[in-house]
Amino acid sequence: MISSEEIRMIRRLSEAIFPGAAEARVSDFIVRDMQSNPFWIDLYRAGLKDMNEKAIDLYGTQLVELAGEQLNGLLAACEQSAFFRTIREHTLEGMFSDPIYGGNYEACGWRLVGYAGPTYHPPETIGEAKPPVVYYSLEGIAYAEKNGL
Repeated sequence: MISSEEIRMIRRLSEAIFPGAAEARVSDFIVRDMQSNPFWIDLYRAGLKDMNEKAIDLYGTQLVELAGEQLNGLLAACEQSAFFRTIREHTLEGMFSDPIYGGNYEACGWRLVGYAGPTYHPPETIGEAKPPVVYYSLEGIAYAEKNGL
């Protein structure tokens, strides 16, 4: 089981790694992935513990209470660690993966880069295909479709 404190740390770290990750619900993506694989739970639990201890050593406070520049300093101090590389990779996956996997809420990562979602065009129409006007809909699956997407 993942504690609420661990989730708060994941949320802070992912938002520091990629601003907008909170809006994209990247922490939900990471937690869902962790719950599907005990290896990730163990790796995150140990990595979060280490980063929290490093925050206390460097700044005298818990990771979740670090100010912006302190959090950036902590990330810089840990960027060569296996855990940092893992959470950075998972943050990017959560920002840009298909929303059915729990991140990229309301396709905000896709909208950021101008991607409208998966589409199918028969091979004979590839040169004539127009980008869709509406972003990928997951109504009833990951989020309710909203007007104006």
